[in-house]
Amino acid sequence: MKSLHLAGVVGQAFQRNRFLIVAITAAFFAIMIVTALVTYVVLVASPGLVTGLQGWLESVGTYIAIPPPYTSNLYRLIFLNNIGHFWNPIRLWVWIPFIGAFDLGYELLLNGVLIGGVAAFVGITRGPVYTVAGLVPHGVIEIPAFILEFVGLARWHISTTRALYTKLSGQAVDRPLLLEGVKDTVTLSLFSVVLFAVAAYIETFITPHFLGR
Repeated sequence: MKSLHLAGVVGQAFQRNRFLIVAITAAFFAIMIVTALVTYVVLVASPGLVTGLQGWLESVGTYIAIPPPYTSNLYRLIFLNNIGHFWNPIRLWVWIPFIGAFDLGYELLLNGVLIGGVAAFVGITRGPVYTVAGLVPHGVIEIPAFILEFVGLARWHISTTRALYTKLSGQAVDRPLLLEGVKDTVTLSLFSVVLFAVAAYIETFITPHFLGR
C-alpha cells in the first residue's frame, strides 16, 4: 500500500508539473544538440584543436585521482557530484527565491553544453560506437534525473516568488497552493536523487564493461 501511495504522489507531481517538464526537457535537449553540432563542426575543421584537447586532458588526468571502475569510491564520487549541484551546503543559495533562479538557468545551460560538447568530442576521437556505449547506458537515467531536479527547483521558485509577491502586495498568501508547490519540489527532488543513484551504479559497474575496461 505504501508503494502505491508513493507512486500516486509522484504521479500527481508529474501531472501538475507536466508543462515545466516539457519546457525544461525541450530547452535542455536544444542546448545539448546545438552544442554537439557546433562542437563537431569546429573540431572537424580544426584537427590541431582535437590534438591539443587530448593532450590537455591527459595532463589534467595526471593531477586528478579518479577512482577505478567497479569500485564504491567511484560510485560515491559520481553520485555525490551529480546531486551536489543543489544539495551541497556551499550551493544552498540556489534555493533563495528569485535570486537562485538565475543559478538554475546557468546550471541548465552548463549541463547541456557539457554533455553536448563531450558527446561530440568523444564521437570524433573514439568513434560513434564508443560514444553510445559510454554515454547512453547511464545517460538515459541520468539526464531525466537532471531534468527532474531542475523542474523541482523551478517549481520551488515559482511557488515562493508568487507567495512573496502576494505578501508584499498586501494580499493573503494562498497557503494550500504554496504547500502544494513545496510538496512537489520535495517529491521531484527526492525522485531525482533515486534516479541519480541508479545512474551512478550503471556508470560505475556496467558502463565500463561495455567499454572493455
